[in-house]
Amino acid sequence: MKNINSIILFIFFLINNFIFSNLNSQINTAIVLNVGNNIITSVDIQNEIITSLLINKQEINQENIDSKKNYAVKNLISKSIKKGEINKYEIKEYSKKDMQNYIDSIAKNLGTNDLKKKFTQNNINYATFVENYKIELLWNTLIYQLYKNQINVNIIEVENEVKKKIKQNETSEELKKIKEVILNKKKREKLNLFSRSHFSNLENTVTVDFK
Repeated sequence: MKNINSIILFIFFLINNFIFSNLNSQINTAIVLNVGNNIITSVDIQNEIITSLLINKQEINQENIDSKKNYAVKNLISKSIKKGEINKYEIKEYSKKDMQNYIDSIAKNLGTNDLKKKFTQNNINYATFVENYKIELLWNTLIYQLYKNQINVNIIEVENEVKKKIKQNETSEELKKIKEVILNKKKREKLNLFSRSHFSNLENTVTVDFK
């Protein structure tokens, strides 16, 4: 993959020639990057930046937009790489519950019962926001399917952690729940390691070209 820093420098130059200085204007759609078989457009970058500012409760102004450019480009490249791998393995299933929990948590943080309306008011594509998080959930499904047979948790470590958390007069049911929580945490940590490793290998093979 081409040097990410040179890509971002190019994107900075390109974005600065768009009309971010007028936040109420419409940006012209142009293909900025090819990431494997996926494309990233100028509108994708704008949407990513403004979405990040909104959900982090930051004012949408030129200074904050500039501060998010690096994040936006890297994040979109990452999502495009993951999307290519998801399509390769034809992953379709993801946790609808995790999706709804994420949407609810963002809405709660922003103090709104209508997140879609909130996005519309800020000229952000809500469907793109949902689709982007769906990619993360589909990626989780992919990693689990590929590595589920390699999730070996050290039971002795789990038992030792349980002992540290045990309080006096714990019931057997409470001990069971504590053990289950620790075991699930260990499994998630293993899957996160596999996820980072798998992505790192992909990152070195996917071609990224600017237009």
